[in-house]
Amino acid sequence: MQRVVVFGSGFVGSVIARALSAREGVEVDVLDIPTHPALARRDEEAAAVVAAAVEGSDVVVNTSGRLRGTDEEMMDANVAWPEWLAEQIESTGVRFVHLGSAAEYGDPGSAEPVAETAAVDPRGIYGESKWLGTQAVLEARAAGLDAVVARGFNLVGPNLAPVSPLHQFITDISVLPPEGGEIELWWPETIRDFVLVEDLAEAVARLALAPAVPDIVNLCSQAAISFREIAEAIAAKQSKAITIRSLDRPGIPAVVGDNTRLRELTGLDPSIDAATIAERASI
Repeated sequence: MQRVVVFGSGFVGSVIARALSAREGVEVDVLDIPTHPALARRDEEAAAVVAAAVEGSDVVVNTSGRLRGTDEEMMDANVAWPEWLAEQIESTGVRFVHLGSAAEYGDPGSAEPVAETAAVDPRGIYGESKWLGTQAVLEARAAGLDAVVARGFNLVGPNLAPVSPLHQFITDISVLPPEGGEIELWWPETIRDFVLVEDLAEAVARLALAPAVPDIVNLCSQAAISFREIAEAIAAKQSKAITIRSLDRPGIPAVVGDNTRLRELTGLDPSIDAATIAERASI
């Protein structure tokens, strides 16, 4: 029997826990800061909670973090927390799987797939805090912890967070009249790499149980899909005719991941297109 502890029971953590629990011979415990307030304090009581949870375990998966908040809140949740957690488990012999983010790459400069070895240049507090959290985990790995950063790309699934562009697309199109109408996009030709939350969860499960893991693995589909394609697919699903008005605010034009490591290590090769995104995404 293998035992896995998942920290975080939200949108991602709950799906990862289900993917692991579905495996024969795997037992999963889920811990969350809201249900264990001591964890937020990271004091002696919190250390005792972690020690008790991790005792006898083989893997720790961290999905806890913040998508938005003040700079202080983001740094605390996305940097201080994984750094502290890594310190608590560094001598236990467990594997540590930490959920990173494609936002760490910043602007790769083109739509060419970006590999895990590429330089990072995060923009904004979310990307910056996630990259600092990744660095903390990589430092723990260098010091001997069996750790891997599972760098997740843009998620598709139910109950999407308001920060997801898909949430905004669905909202804007849903409020149009039955015949459709006009929606605004910051830059319709923006390209991103999307992955189904179930595929990301399966990838994390395989990394958790693999014999050995590298330092970072992109969890992505390597599919370059534009915001225009997605908005049009969502409109088609709702049987609405739309016109798209660009606000001419391009931001980062394209971020597409290279999933070679994921395929070679786990055998998983996620696939997705605009129609699948429209079918599977909900708010």
